[in-house]
Amino acid sequence: MAGVIDSLAFVAATAEGAEDGGNPLLEASPGLMIWTVVMFFITLYILKRYVFGPLSATIEKRRTQIEQSIQEAESSRDEAVRLLDEYKTQLAEARKEADELRDRGRRDGERERATIVTAAEGQRERILADTQQQVDAQSRAALASVRGDVADIALAAAEKVTRKTLSDADHRRLVEEALQEIDLSKNGAPQA
Repeated sequence: MAGVIDSLAFVAATAEGAEDGGNPLLEASPGLMIWTVVMFFITLYILKRYVFGPLSATIEKRRTQIEQSIQEAESSRDEAVRLLDEYKTQLAEARKEADELRDRGRRDGERERATIVTAAEGQRERILADTQQQVDAQSRAALASVRGDVADIALAAAEKVTRKTLSDADHRRLVEEALQEIDLSKNGAPQA
């Protein structure tokens, strides 16, 4: 109620001052100054209690969130660097293992090639030996056949020359003697 009375007094004083020709706002009024100071402190209290407190709490909360975000970013960066180093290490190990596998494969291939070549050479030697044995056996068989044919031809020729028939045993004996004198295995050259 006192505030209302003071306000009315202020309005009345303003009206009187307007009649005097002076500006009432420029005049010093102790009641107005007290009310202005009181209102300033009330406004300051309201701002401090309801505006500055929550605002500073919000600012502090935001600052804490920013610091946490920075720490999380740094820890994420450190983790990324660690993972990158680990990846590089694993990649180097994988390359090393691949090189070892390639070298081992090359060595195994060379060993296998040498084994195959050795086996092929052994088989070639066996085939050549078998072939030589077959050739020798066929040569002996052909020589025996030729000796038989020569014996038959010689008997026929001897029979014509002597005009008499010999018994088979005599024929064989004569052929054997003739073959002993002639060596057919040495290109048909007579033996002395």
